[in-house]
Amino acid sequence: MERSTAIVVLRFILLSCFCNLFVLAQWPKGGTTRFYNFKVETMRITKLCNMKDIVVVNRMFPGPVVYDQDGDRLIIKVTNESPYNVTIHW
Repeated sequence: MERSTAIVVLRFILLSCFCNLFVLAQWPKGGTTRFYNFKVETMRITKLCNMKDIVVVNRMFPGPVVYDQDGDRLIIKVTNESPYNVTIHW
C-alpha cells in the first residue's frame, strides 16, 4: 500500500511540473510599448580645476539606461543639440 501511494504521489508531482512548464512557455513576455526622449547636448564640467565640454544625454554621463523586456516595442526620439554628429549604439 505504501509503495503504490508513493508512485501516485510521484506521478502527480511530475504531471504538475509538466503542466506548469507548458503554461509558462505559453505566457506572454513583454509586449508593452516604451517611450524614451533623448536630448543630446554639450555640457561644461569642471574636474580638478579644468573646464571641459562633454557630450551628454539628458544631462547625464554616461547616458540613461533603457529598460525593456523581450517582445517590447521601443520608440526612442533623439534630438541632437550638440555641434557634433552623434551615433548611439544599442
